[in-house]
Amino acid sequence: MSVVKYQYNPKTFQYERARVTARDIAWYVCGLLFTGLLFSGGMIAVHDSLTESETEKALLVENELLKKHKPVLVQQLAEVEDKLVALEKNDRHLYARLFNAAPPESEPPVNTLSREQVLLADASSFRQLLDVVKTRSESLREKSLEGNNSFGDRIRVTKDHLDMLASVPSIQPISNDQLDLLVSGFGERINPFHKGNYHHPGIDFAAARGTSVFSTAMGRVSAVSRTNLQAGYGNYVEITHGNGFATRYAHLGEISVRKGQAVVKGQVIGTVGSSGGSVAPHLHYEVIRDGEAVDPVHYLIEGLGSEQYAELLQLGIKKNQSLD
Repeated sequence: MSVVKYQYNPKTFQYERARVTARDIAWYVCGLLFTGLLFSGGMIAVHDSLTESETEKALLVENELLKKHKPVLVQQLAEVEDKLVALEKNDRHLYARLFNAAPPESEPPVNTLSREQVLLADASSFRQLLDVVKTRSESLREKSLEGNNSFGDRIRVTKDHLDMLASVPSIQPISNDQLDLLVSGFGERINPFHKGNYHHPGIDFAAARGTSVFSTAMGRVSAVSRTNLQAGYGNYVEITHGNGFATRYAHLGEISVRKGQAVVKGQVIGTVGSSGGSVAPHLHYEVIRDGEAVDPVHYLIEGLGSEQYAELLQLGIKKNQSLD
């Protein structure tokens, strides 16, 4: 049973039945609509919380996979980036070793990815980081293919090239499998006699008396010196290899070659001693290129792996006291 509403009319001084106006109808309709919207929103929220669409299910699975495999991707990306940087450094280092010149100017190799970047990346940023590695990988691949094409297809090795390669002093002058016999390198060192700094024009290999000394490349003996003076190079041998290369082997004990004799790479030319201005038995070894002493370590590449050469290079750059 509906409730009839009355209202007081001050003009007639009587209670009269209330009339329904358009405004009342409008408010009533708005109330119904608002209640309906609230009810619909609540039903939708309950439905969304209790049910999952196919898209939501797929996204949830993708998120779980990303969470599970992201650490693996982090490690793989870090390894790829480290290898790219190392390859770029090795390329510059190999250029310097082959051409005895500074490599072309370029931006120093740096890691474009960090562990923090990858771990904190969202899906979009993660794809961008992957694109960075892909771009760098493709660039390195193209560079490698270009180099392979140059060395494999364009370069023709002639007899002159073989003669030039044969003249490069590329082996160690004594047996030094453990590499630790190299005790003093090229450049500024401490003189063992007056203890001041001076330019050491070669490298010193500490070895027992009588240890065999080898010619580091084919060539011809250009000088032999034997002396009892306790100064200078003592007993030494010089060999001219051609193409601007020559080598000097100083402080020898015995000398087993003569001036003008042709020698081959690896031939014994004498033994380690302590003649001349030497404070202990050792071999002082020099490489002269176009009349100027250069760092011999840059040429000692034959028979060594990359890690061994890197170790030898580190031994050669230590600032210490020479033995002569």
